[in-house]
Order: sequence, then C-alpha cells, then structure tokens
Amino acid sequence: MDANSLIFGGMAVISLAIFFYLGRFKASSKQTDREDRIDWSTRQFSVWKMFLYALVLVGGIVLVLQFI
Repeated sequence: MDANSLIFGGMAVISLAIFFYLGRFKASSKQTDREDRIDWSTRQFSVWKMFLYALVLVGGIVLVLQFI
C-alpha cells in the first residue's frame, strides 16, 4: 500500500465519519415548515420528455463525431 492510498483512504473514512455524525441532527421546525417549500411530489418533466431529450442529445453527439 502506498502513501497515496493511505491518504485518500483516510480522507474517505474521515469524511464518512463526519457525514454520519452530522446526519444525526434534525433540521428545526422553522426550516421544515416553511411557506415556500418545493413540492417534490409533482414532476416538472415527464419521463418521456427526458428520454426524448437524451435521445436527441446522443444523436447530435453521434452526428457531430461522424463529421469530425
């Protein structure tokens, strides 16, 4: 094991420990019971539209790469 693996492995372990420690705390009611909350139950875009956008994007990339 080299020093690079030890350093970045240690950083990953420390980051996970901090994440799980901070995950214990709950937001206050002032933050959770706001008037202008985002309604996550409604979809802004349909799955069909997203599929078509992705299809057009991939098709455009393929066409550009064909002419390069």
